[in-house]
Amino acid sequence: MAKAVFCDIRDTLGIVDYKGHLVLYRPTSVDLLKSLKAMGLRVGLITNLPSDVSTQAGLQMVKDAGIDGFIDPDGFVTNHDANADKPDPAIYRFAAAKMGLLTEDCIFIGENLSEVVGAQAAGMGAVLKPFPPGREFLQKPLAAGQISDTSSGRLSEVLLEEDHLIAKRIVLSAVKLKEKLDALGPSDEVRTLLRPMGLIVWLTNNFVDTYHHRKEEEVLFPFAMMCGVDPADLAGTLVDHDQGRAYFRAMGAAYRRVCMGNRAATVEFAALLGAFANLYKTHGKYEDDILFKKIGDRLSDQDDALMADLIGRIGPPDITLYINLIAMLEKELGL
Repeated sequence: MAKAVFCDIRDTLGIVDYKGHLVLYRPTSVDLLKSLKAMGLRVGLITNLPSDVSTQAGLQMVKDAGIDGFIDPDGFVTNHDANADKPDPAIYRFAAAKMGLLTEDCIFIGENLSEVVGAQAAGMGAVLKPFPPGREFLQKPLAAGQISDTSSGRLSEVLLEEDHLIAKRIVLSAVKLKEKLDALGPSDEVRTLLRPMGLIVWLTNNFVDTYHHRKEEEVLFPFAMMCGVDPADLAGTLVDHDQGRAYFRAMGAAYRRVCMGNRAATVEFAALLGAFANLYKTHGKYEDDILFKKIGDRLSDQDDALMADLIGRIGPPDITLYINLIAMLEKELGL
């Protein structure tokens, strides 16, 4: 019988949107941790931290996210302490021993298959957590405590906002890439930045626009109007989408010109990155704090279930590809 559960952190419980800052998937990560505690299990975390992030800084990140109260006093384990990185079985054995348990007394939960296999190789039970986040909680109603000035408490709203956490990583990468392009001197080699430039172009066109805009929000908006949402409340967001598409197309054209040796096009590409980032910082906040709440406030339980089901059906069943490409982009930029 299991006595403890260890969870991965990044992309399992939330998004690390910048070094030392964890944005939880809400409410799903908190629901998961509550459920594990309710089962009588001790809860721990196993995480790989960068060489310049200490164990204490990693623990502070967990405290800042507000989930340290779920974690056993001996349950926070990093690669620095274990002298091994996941998926090396040694880190899982170290984690179990730190809690005074055998590996077979423990379960590991994570979204990364190799890390799950590493836990199994160490003798732990292991579960691959579904991704995108929240899909394993689709039938779980949200508690009234989730309702606030910026949240209707509707599940469809939470799922859309969780996709925004993924898109935010692309925006932050755009800001970083613009900084690198702006810092290039006249004789610096642009070719070193072609890969992150190409990844940004691909992700904005194939994730942000094709998936998130067209297959989620713009498919759901007609249902929102059926529930009484004023079309005027949606109009500004749709104009933003059109503006974003114009930036994405222009970025693609500028990128091709850069690849053809046109150095001047790098300046135009950097300017487009800045315009895209500025637009979506405001756009995402408006949707999260105002528009999605207005829609959620109009939904019945049946409407919410329908829209949550649509979110799960109309896009790709697995967006791991996009997450891996974003991670590749972040690595290229040193994020």
